[in-house]
Amino acid sequence: MKTWSFTTLIILLLLVLSLAGCAAPATTTTAPEPTAVIEPTAVPIPTEPPVEEVTTDLEPEAAVVQAMVERANAGDFAGAAELVSEDFKAYFLGMPPTGFEFYEGQATWQKFLEDCCTGQNFEWEVIPYVTPQGNVMSESKTWMDFTRELGVAPNDWHEFFMIEDGKISAYWSVITEDALAEFKPALCAALPEACPELVMTDTGDPVSEVTVTIENGTCAYDGPMVLQVGEVSVTSEVKDDTGEKYAVSFFTLEPDHDFVDLMASTYNAGPPSWSDMVFFDEVFPGETATKSFPAKEGYLYMVCWANPPGLPIGQAGPFEVRP
Repeated sequence: MKTWSFTTLIILLLLVLSLAGCAAPATTTTAPEPTAVIEPTAVPIPTEPPVEEVTTDLEPEAAVVQAMVERANAGDFAGAAELVSEDFKAYFLGMPPTGFEFYEGQATWQKFLEDCCTGQNFEWEVIPYVTPQGNVMSESKTWMDFTRELGVAPNDWHEFFMIEDGKISAYWSVITEDALAEFKPALCAALPEACPELVMTDTGDPVSEVTVTIENGTCAYDGPMVLQVGEVSVTSEVKDDTGEKYAVSFFTLEPDHDFVDLMASTYNAGPPSWSDMVFFDEVFPGETATKSFPAKEGYLYMVCWANPPGLPIGQAGPFEVRP
């Protein structure tokens, strides 16, 4: 297993995904793009007032998280969106069937909640804890009709909320490995189309250069998904300045694991035994750096990171490596 230079942060991948219980499948691309936000079907915003928010005994940072959850539970999705910042970013990790989803902005968050939770008897439970840095962590649970019907409710999640100026500016959520072990097979049995076998469709010539752009809170790669066996050059271009540092990494996974498993494992104290980080490069805001690594025949999975808080902000792959 390679040394994780950025690791103390990466391996602090403390969390995150509560609403992933809403996985009655959302549509994402395998390689997320900075502006590629999921646009769910619009539904009417409930007109009934939200339930009374019980936040008086909480610290201010925890109170805003609790209030947002209570509004979402009450069907007041517009009210919940008011408690996140205009440039709010949400990262869902370990989310079957995609393993990663990214949403940006107040309006998109409201739309996501509407599409996810309307008519689902949705319940979201958090136990917020304020960190020394003034952010919020929670071990959370979600219930909804979809997961109840699958027999996997409640789903358990590790969650992290970044708080700035009294609002939630960013949110990470990852399904726990135990919850994933129940959710994934139940989802695949009920909706086989949500769990297709890995089939590579890129028939182009293999390349030996990859350029990854980090901006607008996530990362993007739009080149060929077939790499040449041998030395592969990775150029990381950082156009984002919200973090102190960023990183691009590549993993190999054992055949019976995929991106969903990899993302869910980010809460562990170290890289999972069924993966190997074969490339890792730190890059700072405004920098463009190029570094290479030897690629062997098989499949590679790319993950991008940001610090703070030392968590994934995007992924691409799998890349097929062939002669």
